[in-house]
Amino acid sequence: MWTWLILAAILLAVEMTTGTLALLFVSLGALIAALLSYVFPESVTVQIGVFALASIAGVVIAWRRIHARRAMAPADPNASVEELGQQVEVICLPDAQARLRVRYRGSEWMARLANRDLTVEVGALLTVVAQESSTLIVDSRTHPSAWR
Repeated sequence: MWTWLILAAILLAVEMTTGTLALLFVSLGALIAALLSYVFPESVTVQIGVFALASIAGVVIAWRRIHARRAMAPADPNASVEELGQQVEVICLPDAQARLRVRYRGSEWMARLANRDLTVEVGALLTVVAQESSTLIVDSRTHPSAWR
């Protein structure tokens, strides 16, 4: 039993440093094996089998989660998925370089018009179409399917 608990603690510590989620499930498998070794001390093969199944299931779940996040990632590596498609309110008219200030999530952000020819007024709602560092790129398009 102590072997499984020590293994679970080591795996959990490594998981906390890497954040991959896979080792969390492997650690959980070791905890389940520790519980089985306490209840059924003679069933070493069952303990190893449960540990292996939990480890494989954890790796598959983590792999799917990582793949799903990569598929959702925007083409622009600086863009954040959660900002894309959000509405912002113009609070300061654009300057000659098409830079302006917008209100987003209760605070002011620097923004740049994706289309310099776009005419905007204070209070107008624009849509975030990209992000460059901390500057939001905004346009008048209102639906993500219209971005292409």
